[in-house]
Amino acid sequence: MMLFHKMSLADKYDHIVKTLKRFPFTFCYIIIATVYLWIFSHKQQNLESGIEFFMIFWPLSGTVFSYVVHLYSENKSRGKSLIINLLSNILWTTICVFFSHNFPLNNSFKASCVACCVAIVLALWVIPFVGQKDDRPAINFVLGFVKHIFLSLIVSLILFLGLELLIQSFIFLFDFHVEETQVLYLLIFCFFFLAPSLVVLQTPSGEDKYAVRNWTENKFMNGVIHFLVIPLHLVYLLTLYLYVIKIVLTWTLPNGWVSWLVTALMFLTIVIVYLLYPVNFQVEKKRFDQLVLRYLPIVVLPLLFLMSIGIIRRFNDYGISVLRIYLLAFNLWCYAVCIGLYVVKSKRLSWIVGSFTVLMLTLTVLPYNVFTFTRNKLQSDIKQIAMENGVTKFPMDSTTYKKLVKSLGENRGQQVSDKLYYLSSTYDTLGTYGIVDRNGVYMYDILYSSDDVEEVNHSVNISCEYSAFACTIPKGYTSYRIVGHDYSSEGFSFETKNDTMFITIDYMLNNKRVEDLISIPVNTLKEMDKADKVSSPTFYGKSICFYMTNLSCDLEENNVNLRGVLFIK
Repeated sequence: MMLFHKMSLADKYDHIVKTLKRFPFTFCYIIIATVYLWIFSHKQQNLESGIEFFMIFWPLSGTVFSYVVHLYSENKSRGKSLIINLLSNILWTTICVFFSHNFPLNNSFKASCVACCVAIVLALWVIPFVGQKDDRPAINFVLGFVKHIFLSLIVSLILFLGLELLIQSFIFLFDFHVEETQVLYLLIFCFFFLAPSLVVLQTPSGEDKYAVRNWTENKFMNGVIHFLVIPLHLVYLLTLYLYVIKIVLTWTLPNGWVSWLVTALMFLTIVIVYLLYPVNFQVEKKRFDQLVLRYLPIVVLPLLFLMSIGIIRRFNDYGISVLRIYLLAFNLWCYAVCIGLYVVKSKRLSWIVGSFTVLMLTLTVLPYNVFTFTRNKLQSDIKQIAMENGVTKFPMDSTTYKKLVKSLGENRGQQVSDKLYYLSSTYDTLGTYGIVDRNGVYMYDILYSSDDVEEVNHSVNISCEYSAFACTIPKGYTSYRIVGHDYSSEGFSFETKNDTMFITIDYMLNNKRVEDLISIPVNTLKEMDKADKVSSPTFYGKSICFYMTNLSCDLEENNVNLRGVLFIK
């Protein structure tokens, strides 16, 4: 709360300068993030390139990353501190470059990206406090950090609302013209520059950073613990034990939903153990708090078995999936936490956060991770079933796939279709690669493969390989529009005459809506649809030139989705 103490102007200035010197990388990241977000907002465009992703993700994540590293290294010698900060920030920049190089991120990279960010946040509990005798300084620091975040957000919100009201007043009272993006500029300044800066400025230093305080003696915190968190945990506990009695009396397996309730119970258990941690060091210990801290993990432990049964049932009913593997790993980690807390008598807690971070990164970030394992297992299962039923050639075409599903019967055929649909929806074409022909087997075939009627496929889906460097403004054309971005919709109407598709494309010119036609032979579309690689073609109208990157439509309908660049004379 140092920032909000009564300080003279000179003291405030000195405090700001000291904080800037203490966290130089952090403030650099904050400034870079703010400036680029202003630029990005001014362009009013979607996140479409790896460079744009890097320039947003790198400074935002780097702010927290550098903050943690500064807290860890500030007690080292000046030389060691500089080396640690430089090397760690170079490492994180390299990781961000790797993610941006793989943009747009698939689900596996998205999970890795999220896991790295979560690991950085959780490191705040552990890294700066390595070597401390107990975990009170770390917990006290994090509680203060959370409080500072809320205070900073409140201050930023008040400032944003005040400035926005002032701007609107100038508009209505003095007829000032203000761009529509001014709200975004204000939001970015208040919540991406001011808020994190206030949090950093309130960071305790020296002995205050490692202060050992008993937050349970605070009336507010004591009320939150004993009259909110513990009663809520008790309600969850009673609900689950009543459910255990029910399934024993009815002799049924637990519902898969019970896993989420046990997860919430486990989260509350860890919160209570952290909040009651100072009880271990009190001279006059409260009997109730001592009993809760000692035996709560053991009371929760049997319910983890209930969660395990629910997860196994999910595996048996619906098969393997990424989420279920994560849930199983979390369940096993919960066993270790409950047993570990009882064994060590809750004397140290930092290992809980550390072990969760290591487990999460191991499952997600390594080259062979949960996503890779799940994809390989499902692909192997489908191929094995197909070979057992006479399929010898892969990838399967539409006819072979439909025959396979029909021969398996309704239940088993539906299971294969579900697995293939999961692979397609989770991994896109990589999930079904080598199993089914992506140009011959469509999502419709997967979902409705049991139909006896042979459907004639009229759909066309073309994705072209294109280069921004190869796309130059043709001679005679003066402006361009990005179809799929500058337009509110990607849909355009068309009609087919003499085996030629005539697409009506409208655009704004001199504040007037103008329409033009481009023509594409249907046979050309079908050939492009069947081809493995398609270079972006160019189609001409009377006053337009269209450089196509994507096209999808049903030839029996009158609407086509387009993406590309429209050049206008």
